[in-house]
Amino acid sequence: MKRSALAVALLALWAGTASAQQGAAAKPPAAAEPTSSNRVLLDLLNQVDALGRQMRELRGELEEMSNKVEVLNDRVQKSEKRQSDLYNDTDARLRRIEQQGKDDAEARKKLTTLTGEIDLRLKKLEAAGGAAAGATATDVDARLKKLESAGAASPSLSQLGELDLRLKKLEGAAAASVAIPAPVTPAAPTPPGAATTPVTTAPTPPVPPVPPAAPAVAAAAAPAAAASAAATTSESEIVRRAYESALAKQRAGDSAGAIADFRQFLKLYPRHELAPNAQYWLGEAYFRMADYPSAIAAQQKLLVTHPDHLKAPDAMLILANAHSAQGDTGAARRTLEDLIAKYPLSEAAEKAKQRLAKLK
Repeated sequence: MKRSALAVALLALWAGTASAQQGAAAKPPAAAEPTSSNRVLLDLLNQVDALGRQMRELRGELEEMSNKVEVLNDRVQKSEKRQSDLYNDTDARLRRIEQQGKDDAEARKKLTTLTGEIDLRLKKLEAAGGAAAGATATDVDARLKKLESAGAASPSLSQLGELDLRLKKLEGAAAASVAIPAPVTPAAPTPPGAATTPVTTAPTPPVPPVPPAAPAVAAAAAPAAAASAAATTSESEIVRRAYESALAKQRAGDSAGAIADFRQFLKLYPRHELAPNAQYWLGEAYFRMADYPSAIAAQQKLLVTHPDHLKAPDAMLILANAHSAQGDTGAARRTLEDLIAKYPLSEAAEKAKQRLAKLK
């Protein structure tokens, strides 16, 4: 609009100049003036065109900058959403870990209580000194050693409950054997007509009192308890070192050695808290060795026994990769879809979305 108004003004000026030139045609010295005014008008028109071109260029740059700003805003929104999802996922994982810690603390408390009760009852049976008590102590000690050698860091509640029932039965048997009185031999009958001779009974020597065995038992129990605590700590350290050694082989690229160590770990410590992690790393080692059937079996076992473990999403991702490597695209797609549905806020779910898009 500004350009049109300026052009109209210039044309009006030019028309006025032309009429002035016609009126002054009789003056020969002023004949050169119209030529200079036309040149001025042409210069002005050229400047207007140049300004128009600059305006168009500026508008193009402005539109380009607007597009860049929109792209940046879109990226910022996606980044904020991803950060929010990561925060929610981390918060959910922390809450699960805290809940597991509380459950573990309660379980340890119950185990400690039951173990203390069994220890006290064993001490009572040992203090009794009877054959049944000795058999009881030997039986319980052998069973506890068997449980420890089986690979459990501490006996489970069900195993301690079974030991408790066996202790009750053995205590009942021991009490019954102590309560049975000694048999009394009846006196021989006196034949008729025989002279009765008074029998002099020798005085029974006093029985010396038995000193209480409680102090001795307590003195022996203190070093035993300390030794038991030290053994438990040492065993936990041995288990952790075995796990870390296998994991170090896995990270160093020794998949065959890692497979052997993780299988041995799961065989010795199937109920340890690190067993789910060992199961996951075993499946990954199989995948690295291109043993896809074994990798699938290992990860499926983890998902069945520990579906809520932190490694479950990553296990499903490896499971899908193994199916895909075998050429079973349908199974891989179903596994990725299940992963996204069950663990939508996990990092594995983001990777699953990308791989699912590639499969389609």
